[in-house]
Amino acid sequence: MKTAVIGGGIAGLVATYELVKAGYRPVVIEPGAFGGMIRTLSLDGFTLEQGPNVLVERAAMAELLSDLGIKDKVRYPAINPYGQFVWCRGRPMKVPSGLLEFLASPLFSWSTKLALPYRLCKRGLLKPKAEDLSVLAFFTPLLGERSVRDVLDPVLKGIYGGDVEELSARMIFPGLWEAAAQGLSLIGYMRRRPRGARPSIMVLEGGTHVVVSALAERIRGRADKIEARVERIERLTGRGYRLVCSDGSSVDVDACVVTPAGAPLASMLASIDCDLASTVRKQEYASLGVVHLSVPRKEALITDAFGVLFRAGMPNDLLGVMFNSQIFPHVAPPDKHVLTAIVGGAQARTKEFNERELRERLPGQLAELLGVSEVEFLCLTSWRDAVPQLKVGHHHVIATLDRVELANPGLVFAGVDRGGVGVTDRVRIAREAVQRVCKQVSEVKSVA
Repeated sequence: MKTAVIGGGIAGLVATYELVKAGYRPVVIEPGAFGGMIRTLSLDGFTLEQGPNVLVERAAMAELLSDLGIKDKVRYPAINPYGQFVWCRGRPMKVPSGLLEFLASPLFSWSTKLALPYRLCKRGLLKPKAEDLSVLAFFTPLLGERSVRDVLDPVLKGIYGGDVEELSARMIFPGLWEAAAQGLSLIGYMRRRPRGARPSIMVLEGGTHVVVSALAERIRGRADKIEARVERIERLTGRGYRLVCSDGSSVDVDACVVTPAGAPLASMLASIDCDLASTVRKQEYASLGVVHLSVPRKEALITDAFGVLFRAGMPNDLLGVMFNSQIFPHVAPPDKHVLTAIVGGAQARTKEFNERELRERLPGQLAELLGVSEVEFLCLTSWRDAVPQLKVGHHHVIATLDRVELANPGLVFAGVDRGGVGVTDRVRIAREAVQRVCKQVSEVKSVA
C-alpha cells in the first residue's frame, strides 16, 4: 500500500512516524521545513519558544517521548503548584485552585459563593437547551455571567484567542457537555471522571523543537519527501487518490493523511466533496504574535505565578504574558527572566503585527502592569491564521469530516479543525488518524 501525508507540521510528522512504524514508506508532501508552528530559538542564553510554549503530559505525548528516547529531556515546573492569574478590575487575581481559595477569591461575588454548593449538586442545571451553546451561555447558570467573563474569558483567550460569547462549549468541554446533556450535576460528572492526578505541564531541555528533530531523524531514510504544496486531491477510478502538487508533479496513493485545514484544505478537496470544501473554507482563524521580553531576575514578578491572562480590550491586543523562567528556570540566563507575551487573537482588527510599534509600546505596558522597572524587547514571531475559532456549531464541521472519510476509504483528516490546538492534542489526533486509515485499508482488503 502506498501512503502519503500532506503537511510536515507536528501532526504530519507524527502521522508519518506512525505509518513507518506500521511498516509503510510514506511520502510526506511539505513545501518548507518540518515542524510547522513549533520553533525554538536560542538567543544569548535564552531558550525562546516561538510557537507553543509548553506541553501537557497526557498519554499520547508521554508515549511519543518514550518511543523517541527523549523522555530524559522532560523538565517539570520548578514551582508546584504554581498560580495562574487573570487581570480583573485593574489588578491580577489568582484563579482559585481549591475550595478555600475560591471562598477567599475576589473574582466571585458572595452570592455566587453561597449559591455554588447547591448549583454543583443540582441535576440538570447545565443541561443544554440547544444542540450547542456558547461557553458564556453554558456556564452562566453555574457561575453567573460576570464570573464567566472575568475568569473563563481570559483563560480561553489564552488558549484559543477567542471570545466566550462565540466559542463552542460542546467543542471545548466535550466531557462536561455530554454529562450535562444526560442531566448529570457537576458533582456527578466529577465522580464519573477517571480518577488520577491532573496532567502536568512540561517543557523539553533544548526546546520543543527537540521533538521535531527526533521525529525527523526517526523517519529519515524510511519516508520520502516532496517539497511542494498539494493543490488538489483527485479520486482515482476504482481505488486511491492522485495528489497534484504545486511543482507540477503528482503522486498516486492508496491512502493519505491530510493535516492542513481551512482554506488550503478547501482548495484540495474541491473535486472530492464540494460541501466539505465550502464548510472548511468558512472556518475562521485568529492570528497571534508571540513576543519575547526579558527582565532582570532581581525584579519581583507575581510570586509563584506562571503568568497573567487578559480579557479583550487591552492595549496592543494583549492576551496574556507568561513568566517562563519563573516556572522553568533553565530557559533563561541566571540573571534574567524571560517573559512571553501573546498579542492578537480574534479581537484584533488586523492579522499583521508591527514589530516597531510593539518594540516601542509593549515593554512600557508590561512594566506598568507587572510593577517592574526594566523590560527589554527580545523578538517577535508572527503567526497568521494560527488558531481555529471553534465557534458554536463547530461540531457540524467534525461531522462533515467524518462523513467524507466514510465515503472515501483511505482518506483521513487530522487538521486543527478537528478541535485539537495544543501540541499534545495534535499528537493524539495524528495517531488516531493513522489508526483510522489502517483500519479502513484493512477493511477494504478483507472485502476484496
